[in-house]
Amino acid sequence: MKRFEHPYLLALVPAAAGLGGLSVTAAAAGLNTVAGFLILYAMVAVIICSIGYTALLALKYSTETLHQWRIERSGTD
Repeated sequence: MKRFEHPYLLALVPAAAGLGGLSVTAAAAGLNTVAGFLILYAMVAVIICSIGYTALLALKYSTETLHQWRIERSGTD
C-alpha cells in the first residue's frame, strides 16, 4: 500500500461545517436545544476525523519505519 487514506474521513469535514451552519441558523431562530445538539454532532465529526487521520498517519509512519529497519537489517541498499 503506497497511500493510507480513507475518503469518508474527509467527507466528515463538510458535514461538520453544514451541521455548524445549521446550528447557527437554529440558534438565530431561538431553537437553542436543537442548536446545541447540532453543534455537538459537528464537534463529534471533527473529533472522529482528527482521530482517524492521526491513526492513518501513525500507520503510515510506522510502516515506513519498519520498512527502513528491514532494509538496514538485511544489509542491502
